[in-house]
Amino acid sequence: MNLKSLFCNKPVAVTGGFVFFSSFISAGQANERPNILIIMTDQQAWNAVGYSGNKMIKTPNLDRLASEGVNFSHAVTPCPVCVPARTSILTGRLTETTTIRENGDVKTGDCYYPTFDEILAKRGFVTEVYGKFHSPEHMARVYMNPPVKGMTGTDPIVHWEPIYVKYIQENFRNRQLKPGELYETTFYGGTVPYKLDPPDRRYKYLPSGEIPEDELRRKKLGQDDVHGVLDLPAEYTITAIQGKQTIDALERLKNEQFILTCSFHCPHVPITPSEPYASLYKAKDMITPVSIEDQRKNSPYNPGEVISPYNEKDKVQYMTANYYAFVTEIDDWVGKILTKLEQLKLTENTLVVFVSDHGEMLGAHGMRGKFCFYEESVRVPFIICYPGKIKAGLSISTPVSILNIFPTILDYAGLKNIPTDGYSLRPVIEGGEPRYDFAVSEWTWSNNNVPSLMIRTSDWKLMTTHRSGGKDVEALFDLKNDPYEMNNLLGTNPERFKYKEISEELRSKLVRYLKDVSYPLVKGVEQRILIRN
Repeated sequence: MNLKSLFCNKPVAVTGGFVFFSSFISAGQANERPNILIIMTDQQAWNAVGYSGNKMIKTPNLDRLASEGVNFSHAVTPCPVCVPARTSILTGRLTETTTIRENGDVKTGDCYYPTFDEILAKRGFVTEVYGKFHSPEHMARVYMNPPVKGMTGTDPIVHWEPIYVKYIQENFRNRQLKPGELYETTFYGGTVPYKLDPPDRRYKYLPSGEIPEDELRRKKLGQDDVHGVLDLPAEYTITAIQGKQTIDALERLKNEQFILTCSFHCPHVPITPSEPYASLYKAKDMITPVSIEDQRKNSPYNPGEVISPYNEKDKVQYMTANYYAFVTEIDDWVGKILTKLEQLKLTENTLVVFVSDHGEMLGAHGMRGKFCFYEESVRVPFIICYPGKIKAGLSISTPVSILNIFPTILDYAGLKNIPTDGYSLRPVIEGGEPRYDFAVSEWTWSNNNVPSLMIRTSDWKLMTTHRSGGKDVEALFDLKNDPYEMNNLLGTNPERFKYKEISEELRSKLVRYLKDVSYPLVKGVEQRILIRN
């Protein structure tokens, strides 16, 4: 099957300004319960959008969406890891409640709290999902497009896009490598060539010939280690496939009451954009994080450990350029999806949520990926747009958890008081005060020397743990005066006792919340010694 025939839209130009969306109501959709469209990305940092103030990145469609809805500028993930975060978003529950604590639990964990999709399906909504589900597989049985066996596994191409796999295998089987290229083995099944960039773990061996090319091809890499430009036409990338599937679903569901999720895999690693996106950003123009050379001497995370190449400015510039290319490609498809809503006259009766499951360090503190409570990892972009029902251009800076997506969606669908560890953001959007003036994130990692809980207010962040003992380094950051989290006020800081009052105040807020939601590990948080002699 030739996938090219599936595509009726060409990439939207990103250099000509915003893409504007007019609003209409179809006769079949004018009712009190909105359709719901959720657009989720994977591993997109909060500031990897233009509307955050980032002048380098091109995201005209997301910028427009933010201007037409409400931007939660300090949104926090419930967990800075894919599977636990996504499961918490779907259920409105903390990870200790869902028991989905790490990515491996996608296959073995048991979480039987209902998802918002399940609740709405029972009330007549048609439910479909496209792209990266990445939650326990039994939770996908509610969708009208049947879940592919293994769709929650670690190889999304094989499990989610069998037509796509066939295309790649048929068109790249005999493609010969060019100088500077290898086959991308971690994501595209070892059949699509890519031109390596300096951050790639195999890059240094290509010109030297130190390792034979055949051996390099077999060299096992993690997704984080793969960086470069993929030789795959833009209409066949995983982002394009997932965007097109969503557009087709909108056409099919236009006369139904639906809740539809488009879950883009990107900008998750491997960071290998295709042209023309890869040429949009030049590595030499990229700004690297202020904290890139942080030695983390008084940090909960790898104190003093150098993590190459993520502390090397020139290599991080390449990573950033390609990461931004991924985001701009997603933005183009967001524009196409929203244009489809307009063409179907569904815009005014569709609540649109845009969010990412967690962020990306991208060289901040000399680190990569996520797995920590630094801002780059734990803070995410989050927009809700509902024309005529939500005032355009709102920006809410109070920290909120994206765990609150669950009760918020149900509230707008007419369902209140559904049990959750979060709260509906609708009253906040309509001018009220949030239930809490802070957001909480957690990750009960197997490593007992890192924090498992974080509480963030507008001005302060405390990283601590549910363990009463252990060697964890407690961390307190004054975000107002230290926005890049370079100066831990606890741990080995000689003046740490000066911060006892604010530390205890934050702990008290955290404990009250954990008790409100019947958190099973709250006793350890209460007993924890925050400041040691």
